Amino acid sequence: MDITTLIPILQGSIAPFVLISGIGLLVLSMTNRIARPTDLIRKLLVELDEADEKDRDFIISQIAVLRRRCKNLRRAIGLSLLAIALIGAVTLLLFAEQIFGFGLSYVVALLFTMSLISLILSLFWLLEDIRITLRSLDIEIARHETR
Repeated sequence: MDITTLIPILQGSIAPFVLISGIGLLVLSMTNRIARPTDLIRKLLVELDEADEKDRDFIISQIAVLRRRCKNLRRAIGLSLLAIALIGAVTLLLFAEQIFGFGLSYVVALLFTMSLISLILSLFWLLEDIRITLRSLDIEIARHETR
């Protein structure tokens, strides 16, 4: 195979990596988001030991909300990483299809579709985390307004 034939094959095989870079930035954002609730849980656990009964219930409820956020973000990160892995597989299959002439177009289409579905589900869980965060903030504001 000469270089003029190889260049379009490499271009077609590497193009999905642009999508991987974008998803990688989403994963970075999500990992930054998960750091905050985990740090807050640790802080609240220390406060829990010294809190009176009224504040203990509130702290326990806050920990439960933060733990739920962590679970949702873990799902979002996992689905994003799955999307990256599927796109990597798509890239490998595209390259193999071009070089060796394998008839893998249906498998490539299926894996690419699965990667997009995984990405969409990941964004759903990220949005759910944001919803919980804002709802929790509303509850905290209401608690302070009644004091």
